[in-house]
Amino acid sequence: MRTLFALMPCVLIAPAYAQDDTTKQDEGSDDEMVITASRSNIQQQKAPQVVTVITKEQIEQQMQVTSDSSQILSNLLPSFSPSRQKMSGSGETFRGRAALVMIDGIPQSNPLRPTGREMHTVDYSMVERIEVIHGANATNGMGATGGVINIITRRPENGSFNQHVSVQTTLPSEKIRGETASYKTTYRVDGREDYLDYLFSIGYENQGLYLDGNNRPVGVDNTQGDTMDSRAYDLLAKVGYWLDNYQRIQLSVNRYHIKNENNYLSVDGIRDRGIPTTSVRGTPPGEAPNNSIWTTGLTYEHHDLRV
Repeated sequence: MRTLFALMPCVLIAPAYAQDDTTKQDEGSDDEMVITASRSNIQQQKAPQVVTVITKEQIEQQMQVTSDSSQILSNLLPSFSPSRQKMSGSGETFRGRAALVMIDGIPQSNPLRPTGREMHTVDYSMVERIEVIHGANATNGMGATGGVINIITRRPENGSFNQHVSVQTTLPSEKIRGETASYKTTYRVDGREDYLDYLFSIGYENQGLYLDGNNRPVGVDNTQGDTMDSRAYDLLAKVGYWLDNYQRIQLSVNRYHIKNENNYLSVDGIRDRGIPTTSVRGTPPGEAPNNSIWTTGLTYEHHDLRV
């Protein structure tokens, strides 16, 4: 069995902005939503394309039901196909075509050699908002035949030291047992002090066995990998510094890893008899499928560049 990886190299981003209305003093203002996925940092109401912004509150509401990133997008974007609940997003489309997925403006796939793993590259508890540009465009290069999905990670809150802790447990309404239980915990610390701002966050999730409507185990994918019967962790770190009132640099690193536990074998169903594929206890051969991703960005901003 093949082991599949999705790896992102270090990317250097150095945009320059000719703006006079954003400085260190008002950097935390959210009065006007600026869309960064367009690479022109245009306000949402002035964007020439159709733009949807999924807010932090919407994401947090969806995460009370599911932590599957594809399912969250499907619930909030009618034009995004339903989740397959697999580590591979092959077959999941936006407006019937492939979408270019980015984290903080960094593409998570190469359209010349697509992996299909870009939907599971960050824990959504680390996400501030999601910017979605509808329709084909080449603003961010190749691969956006259906649109652009730019995932913006969390930013530090006001205050010199803030802590956030979250614990979540999910159980089926019937057939409650240890192997069907899922749990997740996250911890985040962030703050702003003078010209320095920082954020460090860690999340861990253990997903149990999924059951269908008749309380039968769902068939596991031992090749591409399943989100059920898996363990995942995410480490996010950001450090920013204002050189003066108009210039800022930031280093961000995100490490995401999800791996199957390899506790189940798939049992083929019989379509003619209406018997679905299911799973039984067992150890499949080979190494467990997993997604392992590093996303690193170095950003320089100048908010008073005279051009």
